[in-house]
Order: sequence, then C-alpha cells, then structure tokens
Amino acid sequence: MKTPALGWQLLLAFALSLLVLVGLIGWLQNVHILTANGMYKAIQTEPWIANPATARLDDSNYLYFPLYGLLCRLLDWLGIERGVPWKQLAYINAFWASLCVVFVYAFVHRVTQSVAASVLAAVFHFGCGFFLLLAVISEDIMPGYALVLGAMLLAGLWFERPSYIRVAIVGAVFTLGWLMEWRLIFPTLPALLLALAWSDGTIAWRFRRIVMLIASILATAGIVQLLWDGHNGAVGLHDMLWTGKGVASGWAGLSWDKAWMMLSGVGNYFLIMGGFTDPVTARRLVFPLSVSVLLQGAILVAAAVMLWPQRADRRLRAITIVFLGTLGAGEVFNFYAQPQDPQMQVNVMPWLTVAWGLLAAKLLVSSGRSRALLFLAILSLAPLVWNGAQLARWRGGDQASLAALAAIEKRFPPDSTVFLYWGFEPITVWQYALWSRTWDWDGAVTPPPAPSATPKFKWIAIAAGAIRHPDWTAEQHAQSIKRDIDQALDRGYQVAVSDVWSWSADELAGQLGGLAAANRAAAIVKMLHDNFDARQVFSDPTVGAYYVLQRR
Repeated sequence: MKTPALGWQLLLAFALSLLVLVGLIGWLQNVHILTANGMYKAIQTEPWIANPATARLDDSNYLYFPLYGLLCRLLDWLGIERGVPWKQLAYINAFWASLCVVFVYAFVHRVTQSVAASVLAAVFHFGCGFFLLLAVISEDIMPGYALVLGAMLLAGLWFERPSYIRVAIVGAVFTLGWLMEWRLIFPTLPALLLALAWSDGTIAWRFRRIVMLIASILATAGIVQLLWDGHNGAVGLHDMLWTGKGVASGWAGLSWDKAWMMLSGVGNYFLIMGGFTDPVTARRLVFPLSVSVLLQGAILVAAAVMLWPQRADRRLRAITIVFLGTLGAGEVFNFYAQPQDPQMQVNVMPWLTVAWGLLAAKLLVSSGRSRALLFLAILSLAPLVWNGAQLARWRGGDQASLAALAAIEKRFPPDSTVFLYWGFEPITVWQYALWSRTWDWDGAVTPPPAPSATPKFKWIAIAAGAIRHPDWTAEQHAQSIKRDIDQALDRGYQVAVSDVWSWSADELAGQLGGLAAANRAAAIVKMLHDNFDARQVFSDPTVGAYYVLQRR
C-alpha cells in the first residue's frame, strides 16, 4: 500500500494527538494535577478575555496572555467550557502539545526518511511523563515550549550549513517562544550559539552567523515591543530581555536538597514516579526515580554507540549540540531554580525523544524489520501506558476540590476565620480564585475586627518568608508568622490551621528545602508549639485535617 504524502501524515499525527488529549482531559476532570499554577494564569488571562484593550501585559509572559485571551474567546464562541478559562487553558494546551507531536514527527522523518521511526518517536514523546501531564492541565508552558522546540528542531536540521535566512528564522521562532515564557531563553540560547560556532566554514563566517542569530532575536523582540508600545504594562526592549523573574527570591539559590529535587525532575520527566514537591519524598523514592534516570541514560548510550560511525556528519553534530547543549545549560539553570518543576524540565529534556527516534531508525535498518518494529513499538508505547495510569490517580480532582471548598466554608465561616497554611496546599488556590483574590498577609496586612466579610479569604502562609525574604534569619521568619497569628486572634478571628500543624521540624525542613530555607524549620516549629495549642475539628479526604489554634 502506498504511503500517504507527508502532509497527510502530519495532519493525521495532529488529529490523533488532539483527539486523545481532549478525551483524556474530559476523562480526568482535573486540570490541576501536581500544580495549580494554571489557576493563577487563568485569572491573569481573564482581563484579556473581557477587554484586551485595557488588559495589562506581563513582562515575563509578554505574548502568552494576549494569545490565550484570544483563544479563550474563540472557545467561548464555539461553546467549549464557556466562561471557565481555567478549564479552557487545558484544551488550548492540548492543541499546542499536538503541534509538538507534529514537529517531532516531521523532524525524525526528515532526518531518517523512515515513517516507522517517525511514528515511534512521536508516540514516545507523546507519552513522556511531564509532556503528557502538561498537555492535559492548565499550566502555562506549552505554547512557549512548542515554539522553542520548533526552533531547536529547525536548528538541528539547518545548522549544518546555515544560511543567513535560516539562522534568522530560527532566531525569530525561538524569540516568539521565550516571549511566551521568559525563562525559556536561558537553556537554549547557549546551545544555538554553540551550534553556530561549530558550523562549517571559516571563523569569520561562523561569527557572522552568530551575529545574525542575535540580530534576529533582538529584531523580533523589538518588533513585538513596538507593536505593543503604549499598551497597559508595555515595557522597553531591555526589560523584555531581562525581567528578573524568580531572581532574589526563595526559588533561587543552591543547596544539596536541590540535588534530590533534580533527581525528581529528571526521573519524572520520563516516567512519573512521585516525589514532586520536596527532597524528603524524593529521597524515599530514590529507587524508582533512579530507574527512570538509568533508562534514559541507557537510551543515550545506545544512541551514541549506534550513531558513532556517523560522528563526522555535520547535521548529526548540529543536532547533538543543540539538544545536549540545551540539556547541559538547562539543568545548570534548573539547579539554581526549581529542578523538580515539570515546566522547568519539559523544554530541557526533548533530547530523549530525539535520541530515541534516531536509535529506532538505526535498529530498524540493522535488524529484522518486522521483529524490531514490534519490539520498538512496545517500548515506545510503554511510557504512555505507564504515565496514563499514573495520571488516572488524580481523576476527578477538580470536583473533589470544589466539594472540599464548600465543606470548609460551612465549617469555618470566612467572615470570622483566618487560615494558617504551609502555603502550597492546592485548596489555597481554590480559595484564592473563588473566594477573594487576596494574597497571604506576610506581615503586611492589618485586618478589620471580626466578623468581616471582606476580604473573604484571609490567610497566613508559612512559606511566604522563605519565598519573599530569602535574607531573613530563622528567628525573623518565625516571629513574622507569630505576629500575624497574634494579630488575627487579637482581632477576634479563629485561626484554622492545616495539617502543617502536625509536621515535625524535619518534615518542615524537607518542605523548606525546595526554597533553600531548611534551616528555618526548627525555629518555626518551636515558635508554633511553644506559643499555641491546637485541636483537630475537621477532616476531609481531599484536603486533610484542620485544627483550631489557641494561645497557650
């Protein structure tokens, strides 16, 4: 039977990917698996849905909110989750993820001229843990990742003998990607520059290509800056290139705890094993996470051995530099930031799919085709089967959270309750989004006497001091929390505390380790238990136990 034209193959890859992802979103009924950050993004998108003319640009997501506001209005017009942007974002992400699958298919087909290898690579990428996760939830990374991945794939194909126009196209696509999510500039730019530095030709030619790449990046960003000039929140070119997002906060910094978080991020990227949020859990899951990392290492070694005879091939060299260069630069950056975070790993790790696609093509040629194809098909599908089963554990989470929120409101009247949280409990996002969009106190709020209906959500976050005040001592952090609790009690509020009350100093240190603030845990736990007593008054299977705090 004649193989369909490449265009039809790509259209089929897109349609099948989108159909599966949309079905999975509808079946899971949980667009906040592992992270509820997408809820905040949906809230920031709302002004762009309601009135783009007055909505404010975000310097770290310069193009994301205008684009997603437009796409949400399109879904409203089509009647898809009308008026519920936190659900719509997941469906839009599925669209971009499907484009990623198309990009992978086209790239492997171009390099190997093998339909079978292209299918195997596309299925493999589709099933990788963090990619599949981010394709069905409302997190904000997918459009930026899709464009940056496209730029990387083009660079791999073109940077063997790059013309000026091809370099400019790669730079423009790459820039549109990081203008969706600013931090995407850091892992891939060094790799693109290195690939051009190693391209063919004289040193002068290579230098001119590097200049062209930088010029195309600046020109594309400059055009975007001019198009938005005068809009609410518009910034200059310098501020677009450096937004400083996450710098000088608790997310930034180096610690040994982040080595465990790195194991979690790299391991879960391929096969979802758990241990996503803190180094303590990652240490407990060291074996399954290590198995996932070792499997990735085996794929890399096998691909290197099979492709070694072609090491002089310029295209293969460009592909290697672009993808392994992004891996190296990206993991250094991630170690400084949040190595466990799915959106921090997804753009760093596509080397795995590229290695698998090239390895599959070699194995299909070197061994019996039918036998090898069956074996490789099973291996390519295995991540999808495993990770799909893992995601099923969170099925129905959105409805369960809404039910828990109603139960909390009934038990703890919001007009007379201040909530004390660790700070990353998923229910806090629902309270923020659906009660009142008010941030935790962090020593900066003086509430009116109880009862007070405004704001509806009044809360204190233990993690706030670690995030916003990385220069604090442990005692300063503890005393800031105490002042907020005392203020709430003095003004007649009951203080409802989550099960963070029951954590030991070691458990809290494990959680604070992700913020490079583990040394503050003992002082915080001592302050809480030396000054306050608590009794459990509420429990829910979704949100856990709640206690009411009283002074000793």
